[in-house]
Amino acid sequence: MQLIVCALGYGYLTKFVFKRICSLGIKGIGVTSKNINNNEFRNITFVNRNEIQEVLAYSTHLLITAPPDDKGCSIFKNYSDQILASNIRSIIYISSTGVYGNHNGALVDENSVLNAKSNFDKVRVKSEKLWKTFCKKNNLNLNIVRISGIYGPQRIIKFNRKKMDIIIKKNHYFSRIHILDAARLITKIILENLNNEIWNLADDFPSSRELFLLEVIKIKNIKNYTRIQFEEYKATLSDRSKKFWLNNKRVSNSKVKKYFEYSFIFPNYKSGIKNLKEYL
Repeated sequence: MQLIVCALGYGYLTKFVFKRICSLGIKGIGVTSKNINNNEFRNITFVNRNEIQEVLAYSTHLLITAPPDDKGCSIFKNYSDQILASNIRSIIYISSTGVYGNHNGALVDENSVLNAKSNFDKVRVKSEKLWKTFCKKNNLNLNIVRISGIYGPQRIIKFNRKKMDIIIKKNHYFSRIHILDAARLITKIILENLNNEIWNLADDFPSSRELFLLEVIKIKNIKNYTRIQFEEYKATLSDRSKKFWLNNKRVSNSKVKKYFEYSFIFPNYKSGIKNLKEYL
């Protein structure tokens, strides 16, 4: 049986996953409201949302990258009945490491307690549970991918301002992953077709935002920058941005590395930023 991957939500991540998986000869179908001109692969098709039922009918795998809204997973709410009536046998749900909430800088793996406190993260937890229950009840394979902050081409801040602010928060960690590593790992998860698994995607080196920006400063040879303590900075943050600074954890990638015997293309932010020099 031919493997056909349908993606509900065709954004930055799906674009790179499809580049990877469709280069292997697998057919990809992107459901999107965007007008996309694609000439790179003949085996990638784009359809409008009003064609979802039709493409689900003959797809074998469903990749869900669309984030939930404040009420929950709209994909589940709007399309779960259509998924049941389709040929889909495997679902890959892209979640976030935000579900772990705050662990005061401790290392978290796929079995760690979910301490989500913000509404954004609580909705993610709720969405994960919905898909777990749904897939178990209907005998569908499910892989939940908890992904860290993604960076890559066109997804890294352009540092072209005359002055840069570096926020200082002692012993605070961010985890991240380069888009090329994320796409490769998600492709492996799709092809392996495991069931009832959770995967953390993050590189080998959680670090402070300060260290990340200092590496940019070094590469760009930026002279004019200021260090600001987080306490002075937090009043300017939106609720969505604030949660990243209140959730302090180091995300373990041991499971995905061990299972797939995977070596990262960009194991840390230094190698990743160096690769993206032209985009900074």
